[in-house]
Amino acid sequence: MPGSKRSLVGRRDPQGFYVIIAKGEALSALAGLEGMVTEKVGDTVILKTKSRRVALKLHAFLSSKGLLMEFPSK
Repeated sequence: MPGSKRSLVGRRDPQGFYVIIAKGEALSALAGLEGMVTEKVGDTVILKTKSRRVALKLHAFLSSKGLLMEFPSK
């Protein structure tokens, strides 16, 4: 289902988290938000949440601010 909401956040990782990879500046933009695990790795922030709804909202917010990491298509 290309373009569907399900494809925006993809599948869960083995621990059951939806994983979103963002630029380092995203950490300050998301300050004070709860319901997610954050890991800073160099200039990248890894955001993990068990909630699909939270993952979709994070994706939409970060995308609108240009803070999502870009990966080449396969």
